[in-house]
Amino acid sequence: MLLAHAARFLARRGKGVVVLDFDFEAPGLHYKFGIERATAGGVVPYLIATLGGAASPPPFDDHMIAALVPAGAEGWVRLMPAGPAPHRSYWAALKELGDRLRLTDLSGRGFMALLDLQARIADELKPDYLLIDARTGVTELGGLATTVLADTVGCLLAPNNESVGGTLAVGQAMKASPRLANQKPLRIVPVLSRTPPGITRDAYYTSSIARLMAARGMIPEGSLPFVLPHDAELRTLEDLFGPSDSESPLYQAYVELFLELFPDASPASGT
Repeated sequence: MLLAHAARFLARRGKGVVVLDFDFEAPGLHYKFGIERATAGGVVPYLIATLGGAASPPPFDDHMIAALVPAGAEGWVRLMPAGPAPHRSYWAALKELGDRLRLTDLSGRGFMALLDLQARIADELKPDYLLIDARTGVTELGGLATTVLADTVGCLLAPNNESVGGTLAVGQAMKASPRLANQKPLRIVPVLSRTPPGITRDAYYTSSIARLMAARGMIPEGSLPFVLPHDAELRTLEDLFGPSDSESPLYQAYVELFLELFPDASPASGT
């Protein structure tokens, strides 16, 4: 949901955005854009095709969907879903991909296929931003999406001990992971999500988490996590905000976060 809102935010500000669903085991990003069923293409079918030794990569038009953007937006959003989920053919394709990819081998075809996809998107589509929905938890693909493929990671966590402890372990591992020679150090932006009333950016609980993250080298000293307040109606409907929702505390929190994540997306009237 956060990523879908980020794409719409950027489109309103005239940015071109490509969105990838790398949450292969629980694909569903297309629902957040109002698409009930993904196309026959997607990241999984695309990678299978490129790993199959094709003479040329398949056209993006067979694997991407032009997502609707807010009325009057001058930007654009193209979504590459995970694949034709929830059709059972998707799960067969995912198993085939898993058999072919050796993601832990940084010289292997699987690793290079991901870098090739990223480079081809940059060369052919020329987006201002590439947004990737990474798998929750510790996975090989999630590790690559949040280290080698990323410049900035929005790291969502819940306000409970299990989530905080897991985030500290994963964040520390991300910062210690090797980067390519031409890449800047990874930037992590922690985000407390679905927080109950009373938890703010300057609350003791939030600042305590920040001190733990800073001690592990995840964030600079003095930084604070962003806070997204709980919205019961949004959690039930999983609908995207529109301009009429601009007074919502969650909407305002999204905008504050996005201005931090995307500093060149200057504020515009009517947000």
